[in-house]
Amino acid sequence: MPATLRDGRTLVPLYLLKQTGASVTWDSEKYNVDLTFPNPTKDYANSIQSFNTKAKEHSAKNVQLIYNEHGPYMKIDLELSNDSNKNNDNIIFLSRFVANSPADMLIVSTIHNNRVMSFIAINRTDAEEFLKNKTPEFDYIKKWRFQQINDTTDMSTPNKLPVVPTPTPTSTLPVSGPICREIMTNYAKQMQDAAESYNGNGSSDSKGFEQYINKFKESMNAALKSNHCP
Repeated sequence: MPATLRDGRTLVPLYLLKQTGASVTWDSEKYNVDLTFPNPTKDYANSIQSFNTKAKEHSAKNVQLIYNEHGPYMKIDLELSNDSNKNNDNIIFLSRFVANSPADMLIVSTIHNNRVMSFIAINRTDAEEFLKNKTPEFDYIKKWRFQQINDTTDMSTPNKLPVVPTPTPTSTLPVSGPICREIMTNYAKQMQDAAESYNGNGSSDSKGFEQYINKFKESMNAALKSNHCP
């Protein structure tokens, strides 16, 4: 039977509650039903110790489930090796942890010589898709978000998306100013010097000289265009 409304209250069949993961126990003596709903966070927290044991087999430790204003995330410390392929294999193995957790994201702190070098952030949904063989390994790795550690990195909230500064818009409107006049004066002087040199040498190759001057003009026009000169 489906759920029904009666006297302003919703009556839900017990089999529907079982489908949500609830434990249903019938007490025939008291003629009542005991319901116990799973607590994913509590159940997961109880598994942290076993996860740490598995993590150590892959050069990782300190498995944590953390909540902050940006959402729940899992944090794991990974000791880097000199083999990048091995490092990726370790991270892929650790992805199984977050895929079976209430966390939205896996944060891998990469460590070298006892120093945190970077964060690698992996969305749980991406890990789930990969583990279901719906995403090739190469494409899965490309979805990871890398963040190098520097003086401005907020290590207390690694699941906070980095702020990308808005680039300053560049005007494409024609600009007439000192730089434009300087470009034209510069090239005009070079062309004048080239003409005087040609006349002084008594050369009869007028076609070659014209091509030479045209190259000067092309260079000048390119310089004017790049500086938005009219």
